[in-house]
Amino acid sequence: MVSKIKALQKPIVYIVDSDHKLLCSLSKLLDQHDVIVEVFTSAEYFLNTKLRSRAACLIVEVNLPNMDGVELLEQINNLGVRLPTIVLSSGSDVSKAVRAMQAEAIDFIEKPFIENTLVKKVMGVINQNHMIF
Repeated sequence: MVSKIKALQKPIVYIVDSDHKLLCSLSKLLDQHDVIVEVFTSAEYFLNTKLRSRAACLIVEVNLPNMDGVELLEQINNLGVRLPTIVLSSGSDVSKAVRAMQAEAIDFIEKPFIENTLVKKVMGVINQNHMIF
């Protein structure tokens, strides 16, 4: 019972990326840091999910099929949801980086990235959010 309650208090990190290997490796990395990870292979799948109050961070790839990651972030903002978002990009595109920052992304990171750097960024966001509450 205690472990079930503890799991209900863990922050949730959402990852949206069409790269299954990346989803798997990031999930394994973040699982080691006492967070719940939920993964989605498209922006549409993510938008069809009810965000929970423990939502702490969104990691999203720019280059997604149908709706790109920046469009997803803009849609989330239009819904009035404020979720700290880290945008990943498989290629450097200054215009998308600018759009991401205008849509209030907290960071724009190019792939390949150093996994520990991304994990530190995510954990920093989670720790900052816990201090606010």
